[in-house]
Amino acid sequence: MTRKRCTVQYRQTKLDDLTDDFVLKNSIVDALLGVHDGQQVGANARARIIDLDQDGSFVILNKVSEPDSWENRFFYGQLIHLTEGADVAAVLDSLENDTEEYLLEQVNIGDDARVLKGVLYFAVVDNHVGLIENQSVKGKTLERYLTALLQRDRQLQPGEAVILNAEFLAADGRELPATAELTVSAEPNRGAMLEEVGRVIEDEAARARREGATVLDVLRTLGWDDAAIAAIEDEVPDDGWLEGFFKVVIKRKGRRRAISRATINEALRNIDADDLGLRGPDGTEKGGLRKLTSTCQVDAEGTLLDPSHAVEQIVNTLRDWAAEGKIDCNLDGG
Repeated sequence: MTRKRCTVQYRQTKLDDLTDDFVLKNSIVDALLGVHDGQQVGANARARIIDLDQDGSFVILNKVSEPDSWENRFFYGQLIHLTEGADVAAVLDSLENDTEEYLLEQVNIGDDARVLKGVLYFAVVDNHVGLIENQSVKGKTLERYLTALLQRDRQLQPGEAVILNAEFLAADGRELPATAELTVSAEPNRGAMLEEVGRVIEDEAARARREGATVLDVLRTLGWDDAAIAAIEDEVPDDGWLEGFFKVVIKRKGRRRAISRATINEALRNIDADDLGLRGPDGTEKGGLRKLTSTCQVDAEGTLLDPSHAVEQIVNTLRDWAAEGKIDCNLDGG
């Protein structure tokens, strides 16, 4: 058993478009007490499988806190994303061997096997969420899964969604002010520099494309069509890449209007804070923005975190934030 450094992130359920009595923790428990395809959802992991992307991969609320604890303040969960992969490419030789090259081989792990894409751990108290995500399973996956689960349970109507807002702070830890201007820098798009050598490298490149908010992704969001983007790509040499730096402002008849804290917390909740900066009435915030996060050490076996220790660290972090007044949550109350 080793220790792995992890980051606990804070999220809070957006309630503006939901019913007045909506409580995320209670809604999750109600869904688990319900029945799907003849199975109680909380008693059978098969009833908690949801194909979010309609691509043969599956997201599952795999490990949950014990049912006799569901009436307590906290609910814990482990969200896993599985992909098809009876055949995977691997290096079977020991990396300690002297060799001119390591041989990539196809390994069949069984027709019923699925490859673990990633794991996310979370804890919920009322409408407050602490989570530990990894490179492949992010907070947005948790949002989509909970939305699908609660819509399936008819607690949410079509068009309603679980949105888990981040809590942003100024770089020095101060409460984030309304700001006149945001800056967003996108990840370099290194397209032609990614050499596709076998399926392993192909999978890695595909993962990078899925996870990265590249310059081209931002341009698509801004409404650029495929032809315009292709023209940009054609100009990039084989050993080059695109980088972008964007400013986001609200203007009305030539005058700028402040972007509210609530808007920032929602719109940028799934963007890496290191890619963000702001400018307000007091000048430029050189350090940018920071999400409310805290680092911890979690027991791990290889790349997998120990689920019990992961959620313990998340709960401890939520308690610390509440005690320090960083989140408005009474963890000792009813």
